[in-house]
Amino acid sequence: MSTQTTTTWRDDVVARAHGDHGPMAPGAERDAIDAVRFLAADAVERAGSGHPGMAMALAPLITRLYTRWIRHDPATPDWFDRDRFVLSAGHASLLQYSALHLSGYDVSLDDLRSFRRLGSRTPGHPERGHTPGVEVTTGPLGQGIGMAVGLAIAERVLAARFNRPGHDVVDHRTWVIAGDGDLMEGVSSEAASLAGTLGLDRLTVFYDDNHISIEGSTDLAFYEHVAQRFDAYGWQVLRVEDVNDLAGLDDAVDAARAEHDRPTLVVVGSHIGYGTTKQDDAAAHGAPLGADVIEATRDRLGWHHPPFEIPDSASTY
Repeated sequence: MSTQTTTTWRDDVVARAHGDHGPMAPGAERDAIDAVRFLAADAVERAGSGHPGMAMALAPLITRLYTRWIRHDPATPDWFDRDRFVLSAGHASLLQYSALHLSGYDVSLDDLRSFRRLGSRTPGHPERGHTPGVEVTTGPLGQGIGMAVGLAIAERVLAARFNRPGHDVVDHRTWVIAGDGDLMEGVSSEAASLAGTLGLDRLTVFYDDNHISIEGSTDLAFYEHVAQRFDAYGWQVLRVEDVNDLAGLDDAVDAARAEHDRPTLVVVGSHIGYGTTKQDDAAAHGAPLGADVIEATRDRLGWHHPPFEIPDSASTY
């Protein structure tokens, strides 16, 4: 497929949002996941800076999120009753930019090539009003969770004000991806406590539990048991041991949707820099991986495409 045109996820995304389409074929989904991984790795390499590791790790989660779980229409990013997605770990912006591109939002391959460049539509951290499909500006860790709680409160208030029997004009959910750094911050703790107190059942947070920070192991500064803390806040707490376990992720989302009294935290185990020689190492967190490492990873994962080339199998299913 040409690198200038992309057959996108959009038609299937919209159909699936309305319950009209089944799941994608396993081979196509694997290609879609690897497309996200290598778009992230290649864009950071081209920019000479960025955070590739989390995007490579959570590619299965973001692919499932945009193609199966959230309701959205890439042709109408401001559709009123769309689900809201917040990437609280904004440093992993390529995780979202890649999914937006493959979903059919107005985010091109040239935009991805221009990652972190002056005037680019793909800045280092997501910015609302700058990139189609980005709901809120994130970067300072923890603030995305706080804003997501606000979005969930807004949904509840609007639903109470405007919905009538048989006419649910407000009926959306709020989804969040957060990392260890987000959950170390006081703002996220206060917001999460409020969410539990209010029983914001339409809020789901995926916590990327990879045990790595930019300095090294999270044990350097962070010992607490996050799951127990959120349980104390009044959240439903679930765990998926491996982000590559797609069926496990689906089960967790089903449980989140079935819960009508509490918000849900899904603790997701992952490997930063998945598939690279820097996997599970802080070296994969906040710097380019290196051209030699990326090429070796292409061989290891069987991704035989040059930078920014996306095969049809990754975007059509």
